[in-house]
Formats: sequence, structure tokens, C-alpha cells
Amino acid sequence: MTLTTPFTRQAHTEVVAFSEAMHDAALAPISCPPKLGAPNPGTHTPAGLTEAMLPEINESFWLLITSDALLGASQHQVLRMVLNRTAPSGVLVALDVNWQPEHWGLLPGALPTAEVLQRFQPLAEAAALIRCTSDEAEAFFFSRDPERIQDRLAHRPAVLVTDPAGVIRWTIGGRCGRIAPGLVKNQDIFLAEMLENLCANPQLLGSAGPGIQAIADPDRLCEQLLKAAAASGESKQAARVLVAVA
Repeated sequence: MTLTTPFTRQAHTEVVAFSEAMHDAALAPISCPPKLGAPNPGTHTPAGLTEAMLPEINESFWLLITSDALLGASQHQVLRMVLNRTAPSGVLVALDVNWQPEHWGLLPGALPTAEVLQRFQPLAEAAALIRCTSDEAEAFFFSRDPERIQDRLAHRPAVLVTDPAGVIRWTIGGRCGRIAPGLVKNQDIFLAEMLENLCANPQLLGSAGPGIQAIADPDRLCEQLLKAAAASGESKQAARVLVAVA
């Protein structure tokens, strides 16, 4: 799955997609050409791309990343640099696993290799929210249970796992639950809306960190889940009985 809902590209935007930000930076002209015969540090080096991407990312609430960001040595290096530079600004990482084995030269349906898993682990550890299918959960986290996935990561991120039937099992802010099939009509719109809702209600994510058990208000959390589901195509009235919160 990939997030396809467009976001307004402006200062203080709620969500910035890493892939889009890097694409824009790579297309930008080099502002100061080097002198003749001098080495070209360039905007298009990993360091230059990082510098070009930082202003927009640092003014966002979420940095949305997929596993494709780990492709290639240069892109992977940019990702590491961006994560290191944005962490002090409080930018949160939303990880949409979106495993595409063909992009890695593997056969369709292939599991991630040991190298992919090694690159993936620091990204998972940095995430404040993770979205994946149940197959991706098993392949990358060795469990389909969002609570187990959360417990294995030091920052205890929010986790949403969608099974083939369309059931979304989730754990957010110390609460857990499931959204029945048919409630969410479009998974990508649901994720986009949920990220935006959490921008306005960051307390629902809880306080990340080892040993911290922040509990989100269940009514408020349910309201935001329903709003995201409604935006994906389902009415709130029909949805209310289908969302379970614990």
C-alpha cells in the first residue's frame, strides 16, 4: 500500500512525504555553480539533498516514509541524515511499510532479505506510527499483533495492521482495538486523514518512551478514528457500532 492522497505543499504543512521531498530536491537547480576546476559539492549530493529538504520537513508534524526510502546507498544515506537532523525539531515519523519486493530486484511476493531487515530496523525504531498489512507485519516484525509489535520497539509507536479481509487492528496511545471490514473504504485516505487528525490531537499518541504508559482518551480517540473512516467513504452513523476500543 502507498499513500496517494495529495498534501498541500506549504510552510507548516501537516505531512511531508520523504519520497516527494527528495524528488523535489533532486530536481532543484544547483544555486551556486562551483568555480572552474573546483570540486562540486552540489545540491545533489546526499548532504546537499538533505539541506534542501530540511526546511520543509522541519516545519511539518509528520514525515511519511515507506520502505522504498531504504533503496540505494545514496537515498538511504539521505534518509539517515534527515532522521538525525529532524529528531531535535520534534518531527514525527509515520512509517507506511509498503513492501514492494520488485523494487529490490526480488520476485513478486518475496520476503525482505536480511540486508533489507537490517536497514529497516532503525527506521522502525524511529517511527511514531506504523501502518502495514498483516503479511508485512509478519515479514518485518515477526508478528501480526500490533500490541506485540509496539512492545518490541523502544518508543512504543502507534501501530495499525490491516488483514486481507480489511480488518484493521490497531494500538494507539495505550489503547487497542479493531475496525471491522467495510468501515474503511480506502486505506490510503484513512491513513492520510488519521495523520491529519493526530496533528490536531497529538495527546492521543501518548508520551513515547520506554516504560511510559500514556492512556489516550477513548472517546476522543474513537471520534478521530471514525472521522478518518468517514473520510474514506463510510458514514459515521453506520460506523459507530463497528469500532471497538479497549
